[in-house]
Amino acid sequence: MQITRAKLLLSSLLFVPAIQSQRAWAVPVPDDPATAQPVVPQIFAPGVVSGPANDGSPVFSPDGNTIFFTRTNGNWGAILESHKVNGQWSKPALAPFSGEWSDSSLGMSPDGSYLVFSSKRPVTPPPPGTNPADVHVVANLWRVDRVGAGWGKPERLPDTVNIGHSIWKPSIAANGNLYFVSINEKGEKRLYLSEYRNGAYQQAQPLSFSDGTTLDVDPEIAPDESFLVFVSAGRLKGDTLDHLFISARQGNGWGPVLPIRYAGDDKPHFSTDDEPHLGPDRRTIYFSSDRPFPADFPRTPQQAKEDFKRMENWGWFSGYVNVWFIPLDPFLDAAKSALKGSS
Repeated sequence: MQITRAKLLLSSLLFVPAIQSQRAWAVPVPDDPATAQPVVPQIFAPGVVSGPANDGSPVFSPDGNTIFFTRTNGNWGAILESHKVNGQWSKPALAPFSGEWSDSSLGMSPDGSYLVFSSKRPVTPPPPGTNPADVHVVANLWRVDRVGAGWGKPERLPDTVNIGHSIWKPSIAANGNLYFVSINEKGEKRLYLSEYRNGAYQQAQPLSFSDGTTLDVDPEIAPDESFLVFVSAGRLKGDTLDHLFISARQGNGWGPVLPIRYAGDDKPHFSTDDEPHLGPDRRTIYFSSDRPFPADFPRTPQQAKEDFKRMENWGWFSGYVNVWFIPLDPFLDAAKSALKGSS
């Protein structure tokens, strides 16, 4: 669930990233610390997707050559698309079904046949000349199907899915089951599942480990529902920021919830991570974050030149939300190992 943020210039100057000097976190693997893997995040498509704007993490077409993602400012968001041409991502363009209303976090079916996204568009468009202040705004999930080489008209999902006024970040399993987050009037955030049976979405139910005592958002389900990555605040002692977590399937429920830690995510003055999405290989996790990386001093002349070039040409570490990615395998292995310890 992407949140638009703006950081003070002073913060940007104090914590300029130094990609070459990052120190890797060790991923905690249950009962076997010797197998821990260092994980350092990388920026995704700098200057094209990640740049001087607030960019959500992308969803990928099955062949990995098309992405859809959101770009937002303080009061409006739209869905963009980009295509890989000769190994490079094309300049993003507005998706044909987005732009009229504020659209944000999205999910793609594993077969690429449809998208589900959160939108503040009204169910029935208001008559021309209506005062915008008189339009009742809710964030609900809408679905748009692939039609030939294009897209159809977005349709609001039923009330069995849109169970409240603030529904976000859908994720779709191969069988059509739909995972999402609902925020109630009290600000409580919980993860839900609406099973897709006989061509219909069933009444959404909260996931067993998301009981409202922590702020759980942004689920990302594996196509076979064997594991789930999500974002939460309040699960780490003394830490109120949003972090990535993972849990593996255990029968009809879920195993232990484990944190996904990476280089620099424990540093002060950093913000939160949002919108995890699996890459086309299902073994890479993409996420949006406005956290920069601190620099180690003194700097070498080459490091200074490279970071100045990034600052001048890309602006991707200027306090805006951008897209990062890390390998998922060590965390998935840890989640599967945790199942054995909990049985």
